[in-house]
Amino acid sequence: MRRTGKNHAIPSLKVGARKRNIPPNVSWHNEHNMRTKLYILIVATLLTSCATLIHQPYVGISIQSNTDSVRVFSNQNGPFWDYTPTELKTIRSKEDISITAVKDTIQQTYSIKSRLSTAFWLGNLFSGAGVVGYAIDLFSPKRFTYPQYITINYNEVEKTFSTRFDNWKTPEKGLLTFKISIPEGNYIYHNRGSGYGGTFGFLGISGGIEYYLTDKKCINADFGTLTDFMLPFPAPVDYMGSYNRSFAHYGDIQLGGDFRRLHYDYGIQMNRTEYYERETVELLPEYIDTLKYSIQQNNVGISLSGYCRLSNWFNLGINYYPSFITWQNKRWTPHYSHLLFVEIMFRIEALNPKKSK
Repeated sequence: MRRTGKNHAIPSLKVGARKRNIPPNVSWHNEHNMRTKLYILIVATLLTSCATLIHQPYVGISIQSNTDSVRVFSNQNGPFWDYTPTELKTIRSKEDISITAVKDTIQQTYSIKSRLSTAFWLGNLFSGAGVVGYAIDLFSPKRFTYPQYITINYNEVEKTFSTRFDNWKTPEKGLLTFKISIPEGNYIYHNRGSGYGGTFGFLGISGGIEYYLTDKKCINADFGTLTDFMLPFPAPVDYMGSYNRSFAHYGDIQLGGDFRRLHYDYGIQMNRTEYYERETVELLPEYIDTLKYSIQQNNVGISLSGYCRLSNWFNLGINYYPSFITWQNKRWTPHYSHLLFVEIMFRIEALNPKKSK
């Protein structure tokens, strides 16, 4: 799409970068070029061939029962028996596995279906290099998974077993997780110098930590950066003519809770927005990129977040961070601004009290 106007660029996608002559008084370009390339590199690494990068060669299947003295084994670990609760380390494969449960003289075997993982389907779907990611994962058994939780119920009267398979469990008190997120739809409403206005774009990176105070309540903190990169996937982009760029850096502290697969957070946040107007002029065989105007502003407000837990480690969420107080040049003033962004979140379990027992 061709955009015209004083503060807009005519972007062009190019296979290779062309040499630019950047004057010394516009070192901003180099700094932010390096920063943007770093963000893109991190995003590309996280999203390309997700199953191969994220998954271990095995998957841990947690098995519980409603009574004690239930022994289980799988066709992968041979004659070795474990009493519930236990965790079976199962090698990822396209083949189904079987699990046998024994209580007294009652024995029953269940077939556990192999399936393609969420990382394979959704991780690669959101990646700009998704075709490459799918191609890599198609040759790896890491694309397969099994239900992570199996509950075995024993009926004392009828002397029979019944089972339930789950891919997700409600977090418990003491659970500690690290979060890595990719913003994939960012709307920044901020100070642009001549007035407040909005800009929309993609990409960024954020990290955080989350700890469950009770089985349903948690506290978390996040730090991240949003960009208005014009594409939702990493790609080389050059600008011609006048154009503008916007960035936002934020940190938050939140309390949260769960309702089934839905998770919500609320708290306080502080962010810093940056707005730049630049111009690129072609002077063959080089380009000159100059800074015309820039403004940075700090903002304070509240944070509201909501996520859907597609699995225990993969979430999709939306965040709304309205600010009501700004400070610039040592002056505090009331003014509204906000950050609104969609997020792809990966949770990495650091401490699980149930598994450590």
